[in-house]
Amino acid sequence: MQLLQQTLAKWRQWNTGPGELTAQPTQVRELTGGRTNRSFLVAQGAFKAVVRINALNSASLGIDRQREGIILESLQSTGTVPKILYRTDQVLVSVFHEGRAWGEEDSRSSEQMAALNQLLQRIQGVEVAQLQRRNYVQYCQAYIDQLGSAFAIEGLQQTILTAAAAIDSADWHAVICHHDLVPENILVTADGLIVLDWEYAALGHPALDALRFHETDLPSSCVKMGVRPDRLSESLKPLAILLRGMDDLWSLVQDEFSEESV
Repeated sequence: MQLLQQTLAKWRQWNTGPGELTAQPTQVRELTGGRTNRSFLVAQGAFKAVVRINALNSASLGIDRQREGIILESLQSTGTVPKILYRTDQVLVSVFHEGRAWGEEDSRSSEQMAALNQLLQRIQGVEVAQLQRRNYVQYCQAYIDQLGSAFAIEGLQQTILTAAAAIDSADWHAVICHHDLVPENILVTADGLIVLDWEYAALGHPALDALRFHETDLPSSCVKMGVRPDRLSESLKPLAILLRGMDDLWSLVQDEFSEESV
C-alpha cells in the first residue's frame, strides 16, 4: 500500500523519544478485526507502533478527523489513550500497547468495572472548549439521508429521530464521549485500561458510553457529570434507543459502501 510506505518513509517526523526509533520500521503486519480502517503493526527492534490508514468513506460514516485529533491531543496526558506519534488527514500513527481486549470476565469483575468507571471520569473531566456539543438528530439524519429506500422500515426512522430529539432537548452537560465504546476498543494492559479508536468521538451525553456496560444501573460519575438523579431513569430509554439506532445506522451505511466497493 503506497500510503503505508509513504508514512513509514517519514519515520523521522514521528514524535518518538530520543533513541526510541533509530531507523525506518521494516517489520509490518496487518491487524484484523476493525470494520472502518486498515491498521498495521510496524516494528523496528523493540519499538512498536500502529499505523492506521483512514477509511475512504470516513465522511459518510460521520467521522471528522480534525475533531478526532483535537480530542486525542486533549487526552494525551490522561493515560487513557495511546500516545500519538504522527497524524495527517489520511493516517494516524500511535504507540502499540501490549494487552487484550475487554472480555465478559471483565464485565463481571467489580474491580474492572470500577476501573472502567474511573477511566470514564478521567476522560469526561477533560474540557475541550473549541468543540460544540453533538446534535444527535443531525448526526442520525445524515446517516438516514444516505440510505434512502434501503432504510424504508416503517416507523424505525422516526423512532430513532424521536429518541435523538429527546436527548438533544434534555438538560445535560456535554463531555468527551467515545460513541463507540465496545469491548474491542478497550485494551486491558498491565498498566491499566487504554481506549482505542476515537474517530467517532465528540462532545456528547455523559451517560452514553457507560450505558453499553451498565444497561440500567449507571455509575455515579454520570450523575455527577450532569444527569440529574430525578431524571436518570426517564433519560435511559431514549438514550438506549439512540445508542442502538446509531449502531444500526452505521452498519447499514457501511454495508452499503462495502457492496458498492465489490
